Amino acid sequence: MMKTITVKWNGKEYDIEVDEAVMTVRDFKNAIEKQTCVKPHRQKLLNLKLKGKTPDDDTKMVAISLRPGTKIMMMGSLEASVEEVQRIPEDLPPVINDLDIEEEEVAIENRSEYLLKNYDIVIWSATSMKWIKEKMKLLGVSSHPDYKITFYLDSLAMITIETQKYGVIEVKPLGVVWGKYEHYTQQNTIMFDDLRRNFLMNPQNGLKIRAFRQAHQNRATDRELLRLAWYLEDIAEVSDISTLNHSKWEHYRKDGYN
Repeated sequence: MMKTITVKWNGKEYDIEVDEAVMTVRDFKNAIEKQTCVKPHRQKLLNLKLKGKTPDDDTKMVAISLRPGTKIMMMGSLEASVEEVQRIPEDLPPVINDLDIEEEEVAIENRSEYLLKNYDIVIWSATSMKWIKEKMKLLGVSSHPDYKITFYLDSLAMITIETQKYGVIEVKPLGVVWGKYEHYTQQNTIMFDDLRRNFLMNPQNGLKIRAFRQAHQNRATDRELLRLAWYLEDIAEVSDISTLNHSKWEHYRKDGYN
C-alpha cells in the first residue's frame, strides 16, 4: 500500500512516497536523501518508532504502521555542514555546567531594559531540568510576570556529534525546536551561548556572548545583556536574521552599543 509520509527538516516539509509492502527503513532513508541530500547515516528520524524503539534499517515499513499524512521530524546535516563542524577551534573550553553559579553571583535584575517585546525566550542548559528550574527560581526569572519564558530545554535535548579531529562533543541543535513548533524557524531564531560549539549545528543562528563571572566584582559594570537586548530590538524587523553576521553584532549600529 502506498502512503505519503511528510518529513520535516530544516524548517521545510518533504513528502515521501512509501510502498510499505516492499520498502524498508533503509529504503525510506534513501528516498529522503533524494529530496534533502542528507545521507542516510546522518539522518535521525526522531519519531519513527517501533514498539517505542528506533527501528533497524532492515525493518519493513509495514511493521511500523504509519498513518497516511504522518509527519516525521528529521535531524541531520549536509556533508558541507559536517565539514564546517570539523573545523573546530583548537582552544575549545572544557564542558561546564552552564548554570553552576554561586548564590552571591546572582545578579539578574527585573529591569524593563531586559524585557524583550518582540521575542519569546527559551532557556536551554546542558544540565538537568530539575537544576534549571531551581536556578531560574533562584534568579527570580520564573516568578517574574513580565519575562516571556516560553519553555526550558535540558541536556536531554542535546545531541552528540563526532568530529574527525576533535572527537565527540555535545551540541544544541535548533532543529529540535523548529521541528516541534512551526512558528519558530531558521529565519526568526537566535541562540546566545558563551560556548560557540553549542550552536555548531546552526552556526548562522548563533551568537557567542561573554561569560558572566565574578558577579561581586563585575555586576556594576557588566552591560552585556543590556547591549544584546538593544541589538535584538534593532534586528527584530529583519525578515531572515540568519543572514546576519552575528559575530559582528557590536558593530550593527554605526555608533556601536555603549
